[in-house]
Amino acid sequence: MQLCASQRLAHCAAGVHLAEQAQLQADRNRAYYAKNRELHRSVVLRLTEQIRNCILVHQQPNARVARSGNLDPERVWRAPLLDDARVFRCVEEENQPSFTVDLLLDASASRLHCQEVIAAQGSILAESLAACGIPVRVSCFSSLRGYTVLRVLKGFQDKNLQNINQYFASGWNRDGLALRAAGDLVDFAPGPAPRHLLILLTDASPNDSRRVPPSPEQPLGCDYGGSYGVDDAAAEVRTLRRKGLRVSAVFMGEDSSSHDAERIYGKNLARIRGMDQLARAAGRLIQNEIRELGD
Repeated sequence: MQLCASQRLAHCAAGVHLAEQAQLQADRNRAYYAKNRELHRSVVLRLTEQIRNCILVHQQPNARVARSGNLDPERVWRAPLLDDARVFRCVEEENQPSFTVDLLLDASASRLHCQEVIAAQGSILAESLAACGIPVRVSCFSSLRGYTVLRVLKGFQDKNLQNINQYFASGWNRDGLALRAAGDLVDFAPGPAPRHLLILLTDASPNDSRRVPPSPEQPLGCDYGGSYGVDDAAAEVRTLRRKGLRVSAVFMGEDSSSHDAERIYGKNLARIRGMDQLARAAGRLIQNEIRELGD
């Protein structure tokens, strides 16, 4: 019993320490964004402009019949014959977005060295999409003590982006399970649009301390990582795409992981090496989605 009590105390102390570290990291994230505010603002403006221009080109607004506006030659005859004044077309702006975006941030310990940058990336993307009228939700994931946790930092209805600074890296990243959870989140709370785009900010290196249990394919079980982790994540991506969810990734990782990123996400992948490349990379993925919707 004393051993069990000691273990509980140790776990409690570890939990308190983790919470303290998370709060300190949130403060660092806010300070980093404030220090680089001008750079981040320029990236937001550039990305917003890219997306808006793409929307203007590929998603033309509907024109409804009206009593004023642009004259419709095909309806002119209705005025003298039917005494119908509705011979005009009035441009009707789309009030409902055509798709939502889920940003899913890798929050494993492999991201410890760039937590501030990732939090800033999430904020920049969220602010740009919101400025374009595209509903966006921001979440992060990591695996601790056998549990994979997906945490929503900003919901579709949240106007305040400050909670994105709560991004905190720790533990492992069981990418396949996180992708499955992200799909379940879309099913449970799909947001205000019929189509959905999932964008991951990732290093494409799935890894977890919890082994894969024995199965007919793996009678002795195996470690979750390497080729198995990549194949598991790729299988979940294929499953989500079969369900109609569009899955893309912004890859920020080592050269050795670039091939794995391609195995998982295929052509729906953009690689960045620094903050100044974020607008072009994320913008290309989102514009591809807008073009698909406009075809």
